[in-house]
Amino acid sequence: MNNLNLILIVNLGSTSTKIAIYKDRECIGQETIRHESDDQFHTFSDIWDQYSFRRKIIEDYVTANGYNLSDLSLIVSRGAPVKAMNSGTYRINEAMVQDAKSRKYGNHPCGVGCTIAYDIAGELGITALTVDAPCIDELIPEARYTGWKNVYRKSFYQALNQKSVGRKLASKLGKEYEEMNAIIIHMGGGMSIAAHHQGKVEDVNNGLDGDGPMAPERAGTLPVGEVLKAAFSGEYTYPQLYSMVNGKGGIYQILGTKDGREVEGMISDGNILAKEVYDSMIYQIAKSIGAAAVTLKGEVDAIALTGGLAYSSYIVSGISKWCEFIAPIHLFPGENEIESLLEGALNGMNGQWPIQEYV
Repeated sequence: MNNLNLILIVNLGSTSTKIAIYKDRECIGQETIRHESDDQFHTFSDIWDQYSFRRKIIEDYVTANGYNLSDLSLIVSRGAPVKAMNSGTYRINEAMVQDAKSRKYGNHPCGVGCTIAYDIAGELGITALTVDAPCIDELIPEARYTGWKNVYRKSFYQALNQKSVGRKLASKLGKEYEEMNAIIIHMGGGMSIAAHHQGKVEDVNNGLDGDGPMAPERAGTLPVGEVLKAAFSGEYTYPQLYSMVNGKGGIYQILGTKDGREVEGMISDGNILAKEVYDSMIYQIAKSIGAAAVTLKGEVDAIALTGGLAYSSYIVSGISKWCEFIAPIHLFPGENEIESLLEGALNGMNGQWPIQEYV
């Protein structure tokens, strides 16, 4: 390994900044800073306007832990929405940053995170890395086509956690990841249901664009005719409609909360609508698992549930009721993105994985 010592890891979400400092594998400090109630945060009209705000938070965190930026030897950021990539560890370079800024492939705060990492690393003369970006593309041709000419399904999902859980699941089963067939379901604000076939995600829904099951803040697949009526009704702007697909759709639009614990509280209090909507989400997840089983020709070694909602016994038991006949179900609750970023970065710096160049 290179003389690695102090590692800064950043993971920028829509309303949070997650930061961690490691000395090799020892965690020195880790914090999630929430921005929902921050008045300054809500003055930004675009995520790229947040650059200085987010960077100061990151720099202040390093200082608060008794270090200077000059003490850092490596910076790692969650990956940005850029063009299709292979799985693995990448150096954050100028081409990646410019593609993130272009918004051509999507627009997400993790693009700002990659840019901050790249800029600080450049100023210090050190390396900036990212691991298993959301735009990893291993889809088979059959998974790409739609019924519209020149409109294709895109591979965009929670790849960082999906791939990490895939490797953990394979180890638990006594297999190599490249030998395993599994269905992995990431359940957070959005959902991704992925068919992992011998080391590659050959089919997965794109929850950002409204594909797949309903989620706490995403609408999931909608009847296209109703969407067209809404689009041409004159009642909504494009940003308003898009927010109803991603950000303010799904459970949030129907029940007014994105918090699964609040929904389950409503159900406990006898709220019939909350129960029907939540059970419908579970049903849609189960149907997607069934579809993924078909893509694997029924040869499924295991099903894994991960993400924040995998802590919910209500959801886990509901999915099990529908799907346990397909394969044994394993739980890997939480997102564990910081740990996955660290592991991938160390694998790259150790030479266990190649450090790839984005072009």
